[in-house]
Amino acid sequence: METFRMRLRFLSNPRISGIILPATLFQQLQLRQRQKIKVLLGKKEVVATVLQDKRNPDTNVMKVTTLLQTELGIPHPGLIQLKLEGSALRIGPSIGIVTTGIRRDPKQPIGPRTSFFYNLLQAQEGKGVFYYIFSPTDVDWESNTVKAWFLRRSKSGGYFWKKHVTAMPDVVYDRIPSRSAEKHEAVQEFKYRLASYPNLPMFNQGFFNKWGVHQLLYPNPEVNEHIPETYTSPSLTTVRDLLRKYPIVYLKPKNGSLGYGIVKVVRQAGGGFTASYHTGSGNVKKQFSKLSSLYQHVFRSRRVSAYLAQQGISLMTFHGRPFDFRVHLHKNQQNEWVVSCTAAKVAGSGSVTTHVRTGGTVIPGDDLLQHLFGKQKPLMTQRISDASIRLATAIELAKGIDLGELGLDMGIDTQGHVWMFEANSKPGRSIFKHARLREADHESRKLLVDYSCYLANF
Repeated sequence: METFRMRLRFLSNPRISGIILPATLFQQLQLRQRQKIKVLLGKKEVVATVLQDKRNPDTNVMKVTTLLQTELGIPHPGLIQLKLEGSALRIGPSIGIVTTGIRRDPKQPIGPRTSFFYNLLQAQEGKGVFYYIFSPTDVDWESNTVKAWFLRRSKSGGYFWKKHVTAMPDVVYDRIPSRSAEKHEAVQEFKYRLASYPNLPMFNQGFFNKWGVHQLLYPNPEVNEHIPETYTSPSLTTVRDLLRKYPIVYLKPKNGSLGYGIVKVVRQAGGGFTASYHTGSGNVKKQFSKLSSLYQHVFRSRRVSAYLAQQGISLMTFHGRPFDFRVHLHKNQQNEWVVSCTAAKVAGSGSVTTHVRTGGTVIPGDDLLQHLFGKQKPLMTQRISDASIRLATAIELAKGIDLGELGLDMGIDTQGHVWMFEANSKPGRSIFKHARLREADHESRKLLVDYSCYLANF
């Protein structure tokens, strides 16, 4: 059924649950004057009386009485979408972002992460949605309501945070911030209870584990050409065998992020091996004549079972420094994967990884590809994009969960072949701080709303 974009206004009437629609729309929906109809917001429903506005037959303004507003928990007036679904009128969509660490402070309701969510919620502009943040402990399962924070525009044009009790949403976007927060009892219980809700999709659930992703993709002939050879809990023999095949091997924590704990092992041409890694005080590079000594050194303070050994790729370099790409992908309103941003991350001097915190720098992907490939740039861009979309499709299919965004770490080797090193279900947004990636940032946040509308069936 067609969705209509309406301007929602509240009409002061504390005694009647009523909804007043312009006469033209009223007739189009084949409604009867004073008909009793179910009105839905998110997971809340109320029976209301529907009336036609004969004075303003062609406006796009719908009016809701203050009683119906209270009963449904409609948080604010403004642009919204309306559709007749079966014999019920749906207002919405209502999109909830679930996270932890929410406070009572109206200036910084999510503490130091407030600006992250402030930016996310700004993408609601002009979309006609109710968009909010809540924590697992803010849900009242009995009444189907949520204590939620909304970002509202003030008359002066700025924004402010406002708390409302509103309906349980149509769709939930999982932004639980860490693996440790994921283990909290409240988070576990919330996810368990949400799973038993009828038709309440939650996307980007949980965190990926590097080995888990490898096991899903390596056997898949559609994408395995992009996946480096990898082993879990690597023994000395495994590392030795990999170094016979490849001059570089990476030892990586299975659940690591931001490049923490990664060790780069290089077989030296004249014999011996080097191990490079990052510590709190900087980049470290150590020489070893025997691989067994290097192995002992690395796993003296690290659990072998928490690590992977991975084929090292001889990455292309930019001004003598290796680089890889963060490819940010999103599902759009048609449920198709699109690339919203490609940023190149160039390794810092002496660093094992391209992460910004170890001295790496971010450059728009276009600039770097132009610099390296010139006229061949469109071809390379297409190659990276095609590989990324195939990988995202394969991950979502193998995982069997709704995914609306992914951050893939990709690289190009010296032969021009495209590789994927890592997939993130909760990609950070630090690449978007680059002045030239602001538009991509805006596009990426907008796509999150579009995909939510798709899942909410609006």
